[in-house]
Amino acid sequence: MLLNLFKTAWRNIFNNKFYTAINIIGLTIGLVIGLFILLWVQDELSFDRFNKQADNIYKIGIVGGSGPTRQIFNNIIAPVVPFAKIELPEVKDGFRIRYLGETPIKYKDKLFMEQQTAFTDPAFFSMLDFHLIDGNPKNPFPNINSIVLSESTAKKYFGDTEPIGKVIMMDIYSFTVTGIIKDAPANSSLTIRYLRR
Repeated sequence: MLLNLFKTAWRNIFNNKFYTAINIIGLTIGLVIGLFILLWVQDELSFDRFNKQADNIYKIGIVGGSGPTRQIFNNIIAPVVPFAKIELPEVKDGFRIRYLGETPIKYKDKLFMEQQTAFTDPAFFSMLDFHLIDGNPKNPFPNINSIVLSESTAKKYFGDTEPIGKVIMMDIYSFTVTGIIKDAPANSSLTIRYLRR
């Protein structure tokens, strides 16, 4: 019986080659598009999930306006974090992060125009899984002129030499490298190369 069904199906495929080709091409395109959508959704849902406490970490923003003029801003005023820690018992810790625009960085005679430079609080290292490879995790910024670099940035500037203690110039200010963090994974919303306090 089953063999008979296969024979009938095989005859129909050869007798209606044009419609069979359209069906096979349509099925293939549908499967490929479905697979791409599945991969895209999986990638979107994986963002920032590398943090062990991802379900307990929240990003604060400001919503302004209403209706068609409604806007969402990623920026908030700086005192929100200390105020929230005092006023809301649910808030265990928090950090602020402020990105700079394109910044000139100089080491010896090399000059680079760099993106992804940010100011942050030390709690950044205890809340997120951006662990220090080198440096003191309890005190990543011992002073105001401390800077933490990503692993690839340190390699770009210093090669295979020890980066801790080296001095780089940012604008007209000098900063001492006090820590190295692992590069952010591709599915991170924070892509940071330089962190300052």
